[in-house]
Amino acid sequence: MVMTQFSPNVELTQISGEPAIPLTAMPESWQKIAQGTWLSEPRIYTAMAQVFLAKHQQGHVLFLERPDTKHLEQAYCEGNGQLAWEAVEYFGEAFLPKNYPNLAQIRQQVSSDDQPHDVSPVQLRQRQSLVDVVSDLFEELRYDVPSTFYWTFLHPLQRTDLFEVRSFRFSEQDLTVARQFDAILHGGYVSMLRRLIDSISSRYGYFIEHSCGCDNHLAKLKLCDSAFEYTIPPEARRKTLRAFLWSILEEYLLFEQRAATRLVYADDSDI
Repeated sequence: MVMTQFSPNVELTQISGEPAIPLTAMPESWQKIAQGTWLSEPRIYTAMAQVFLAKHQQGHVLFLERPDTKHLEQAYCEGNGQLAWEAVEYFGEAFLPKNYPNLAQIRQQVSSDDQPHDVSPVQLRQRQSLVDVVSDLFEELRYDVPSTFYWTFLHPLQRTDLFEVRSFRFSEQDLTVARQFDAILHGGYVSMLRRLIDSISSRYGYFIEHSCGCDNHLAKLKLCDSAFEYTIPPEARRKTLRAFLWSILEEYLLFEQRAATRLVYADDSDI
């Protein structure tokens, strides 16, 4: 049986003592992942998605353990259960090999003569360097992070100015990718993974900055900064990438529950 939509009444199973949605009730993408060989830990990743979905569909969260929130349990399970389904469905698709960027093709497009005439030689080198950053990230992480991870860092190529600052929540150009890219950038604060990203991008004089206002832009390192090398210790790699997966599922779920205000960007004269 292949599940194609959210169903709150699935009978749970258990994985290592934790509640879990049966694999047969998961989106088809996760059933493919569980049987695949392109990830280092396909069964662990799938199990985490099963547990994540069960915990939110069944209300296994601290908020519902409070004595004054019992009456909200059904509403929570229905609302967050739906959002949790959307999270596992989205990232299940994002882990399928067909959805990863073709970096060789992107590099060719960036370097082609079809670039707009207003792209200067300096801007062209910057764009090529950004593709180099993402290529190095892929060599390091491969399919153990979702394709969205790489597309997020390639996204500035869609802009005329590589260093343009935009708020995902208020940018009309970015609304269709805001939820997934924001999840990647917030989830990327898993400390060891953050250091790895900054280390690789620093080879080319860049770092990716994501501020509290949910701005996303590519920023050059200052002249006083320098490249540095960092590798996730082998004994910490699996735990780090598992934590990243859990974080991006949570962030994708929470995106539409967070209020946002344009006052973050307002001048004092506007108030």
